[in-house]
Amino acid sequence: STIVIVEQSAGVQELVEQALRETGHRILVTQNALEVLDVARRVRIDLVVIDLDSEPGLVDEIRSSQPDLRLLYVSDRTDEQPADSEHNPPLLTPFSLDELRMAIAELLERSESEASGGAGTGP
Repeated sequence: STIVIVEQSAGVQELVEQALRETGHRILVTQNALEVLDVARRVRIDLVVIDLDSEPGLVDEIRSSQPDLRLLYVSDRTDEQPADSEHNPPLLTPFSLDELRMAIAELLERSESEASGGAGTGP
């Protein structure tokens, strides 16, 4: 799977990138929405890890051009909820690397299940 990290803090970026590389994912790091959209035009992206606090309007920009792209939201605020947060709640900081890995695995698994028509979700 190809995962894009959108994070402006270099320290957080490096930590998340290292933790996810260990799981075998291809990791690409970007600084903003324009870079994400540029990467999405060139590479098939499976998931974007995005800090809701980093850039106002970023989620809307990504959603308007890539509506099917899976987003894992990270936030330190409980009052800021994206439109699809009912089915995809933000991962609240501080979080452990295990929590991050589990959230990513869950979103990727859900994405694969939906792509296969929901196979394996019934009794």
